Amino acid sequence: MMGALNEAIADMAAPLVVDLSDVVFIDSTGLALLMNARARVVRLGHGFAIICPKGPIARVFEIADMVDSLRVCPDHETARVAATQPARA
Repeated sequence: MMGALNEAIADMAAPLVVDLSDVVFIDSTGLALLMNARARVVRLGHGFAIICPKGPIARVFEIADMVDSLRVCPDHETARVAATQPARA
Protein backbone atom coordinates (compact mmCIF):
# COMPACT_ATOMS: atom_id res chain seq x y z
CA MET A 1 0.00 0.00 0.00
CA MET A 2 2.85 2.40 0.79
CA GLY A 3 4.26 2.29 -2.73
CA ALA A 4 0.87 2.95 -4.29
CA LEU A 5 0.24 5.90 -1.96
CA ASN A 6 3.68 7.38 -2.62
CA GLU A 7 3.11 7.10 -6.36
CA ALA A 8 -0.36 8.64 -6.13
CA ILE A 9 0.93 11.55 -4.05
CA ALA A 10 3.89 12.17 -6.36
CA ASP A 11 1.62 12.31 -9.42
CA MET A 12 -1.39 14.07 -7.91
CA ALA A 13 -3.05 17.01 -9.57
CA ALA A 14 -6.40 16.68 -7.79
CA PRO A 15 -7.73 15.51 -4.41
CA LEU A 16 -6.63 12.01 -3.42
CA VAL A 17 -9.34 9.44 -2.72
CA VAL A 18 -8.10 6.11 -1.36
CA ASP A 19 -10.45 3.20 -2.07
CA LEU A 20 -10.39 0.53 0.66
CA SER A 21 -13.52 -1.24 -0.59
CA ASP A 22 -11.67 -4.52 -1.18
CA VAL A 23 -9.47 -4.40 1.94
CA VAL A 24 -10.10 -7.24 4.39
CA PHE A 25 -7.57 -6.33 7.11
CA ILE A 26 -6.01 -3.17 8.48
CA ASP A 27 -3.92 -2.66 11.61
CA SER A 28 -2.19 0.24 13.32
CA THR A 29 0.55 0.26 10.67
CA GLY A 30 -2.04 0.79 7.94
CA LEU A 31 -3.77 3.50 9.95
CA ALA A 32 -0.46 5.29 10.50
CA LEU A 33 0.33 5.04 6.80
CA LEU A 34 -3.01 6.64 5.92
CA MET A 35 -2.55 9.41 8.51
CA ASN A 36 0.91 10.15 7.08
CA ALA A 37 -0.45 10.17 3.52
CA ARG A 38 -3.24 12.56 4.51
CA ALA A 39 -0.74 14.92 6.16
CA ARG A 40 1.46 14.92 3.04
CA VAL A 41 -1.51 15.56 0.76
CA VAL A 42 -2.80 18.42 2.91
CA ARG A 43 0.70 19.99 3.01
CA LEU A 44 0.61 19.96 -0.79
CA GLY A 45 -2.69 21.83 -0.68
CA HIS A 46 -4.90 18.99 -1.90
CA GLY A 47 -7.89 17.21 -0.40
CA PHE A 48 -7.96 13.66 0.96
CA ALA A 49 -10.68 11.11 1.67
CA ILE A 50 -11.08 7.35 2.05
CA ILE A 51 -13.76 5.10 0.58
CA CYS A 52 -14.60 2.41 3.12
CA PRO A 53 -18.02 0.73 3.06
CA LYS A 54 -19.66 -0.19 6.35
CA GLY A 55 -18.18 -3.33 7.87
CA PRO A 56 -15.18 -4.51 9.88
CA ILE A 57 -12.66 -2.16 8.27
CA ALA A 58 -14.91 0.87 8.76
CA ARG A 59 -15.32 -0.22 12.38
CA VAL A 60 -11.53 0.00 12.85
CA PHE A 61 -11.65 3.66 11.81
CA GLU A 62 -14.57 4.24 14.20
CA ILE A 63 -12.78 2.60 17.15
CA ALA A 64 -9.61 4.57 16.40
CA ASP A 65 -11.71 7.77 16.19
CA MET A 66 -10.32 8.53 12.73
CA VAL A 67 -13.51 8.73 10.66
CA ASP A 68 -13.60 12.54 10.63
CA SER A 69 -9.86 13.24 10.53
CA LEU A 70 -9.31 10.89 7.57
CA ARG A 71 -12.69 11.68 5.99
CA VAL A 72 -13.77 8.04 5.80
CA CYS A 73 -16.82 7.75 3.55
CA PRO A 74 -19.02 4.78 2.63
CA ASP A 75 -18.98 5.34 -1.15
CA HIS A 76 -17.23 7.01 -4.07
CA GLU A 77 -19.56 9.99 -4.34
CA THR A 78 -19.39 11.08 -0.69
CA ALA A 79 -15.61 10.55 -0.66
CA ARG A 80 -15.18 12.67 -3.78
CA VAL A 81 -17.20 15.48 -2.22
CA ALA A 82 -15.37 15.18 1.13
CA ALA A 83 -11.98 15.34 -0.59
CA THR A 84 -12.91 18.67 -2.20
CA GLN A 85 -13.78 20.35 1.11
CA PRO A 86 -11.19 22.63 2.76
CA ALA A 87 -8.62 20.71 4.79
CA ARG A 88 -8.85 20.63 8.56
CA ALA A 89 -5.65 20.51 10.57
